[in-house]
Amino acid sequence: MTQLTTYEAAWLLGGAQRTALVVLVALATDGRLEVAYKRQRIKILRTEATYPLEAAALALVPASGLGVADFLARVAATEAVADLRAAIRAKGQLRILRRFSPTYRELIADPGTGVRRVAVLGVPGIEDERLRDMLANPLPAMPKIDPFSSVRDNTEDGTIGPSEGTWTGGDP
Repeated sequence: MTQLTTYEAAWLLGGAQRTALVVLVALATDGRLEVAYKRQRIKILRTEATYPLEAAALALVPASGLGVADFLARVAATEAVADLRAAIRAKGQLRILRRFSPTYRELIADPGTGVRRVAVLGVPGIEDERLRDMLANPLPAMPKIDPFSSVRDNTEDGTIGPSEGTWTGGDP
């Protein structure tokens, strides 16, 4: 079997989203990212990176921090993940036929430990219970509010305009 790195195994088994998940878990367990579990927000503690994918991920986080869902989406869309895909194809691995490959069967049979286990199993493979729970139950997206067209609903029945029979300030 061709030896795959942890990030290559993650991409082969789960695509760009799994690769982003593995990057997050690797950076959080190494202490390079601080995770606010209740707010589901991350901040950078240390900027050193072993792999180009980690460096690209760390460059995405501003000083004020970033939500976990935004971080995962941005990492999945980076050029470093596209380069990872090219490296896997150069090794002769195809994601489309992965279930039929001996590499896939070997990885599933022995997922390993630590970050490698996360690469193979996804969120259920995360050892840290708080991090696993946070990623399994993400916060709902915040509603988008247009600041230029504010709408107030101060009626009893929930309609936007005044209810029928409501005095609007004219002659009674």
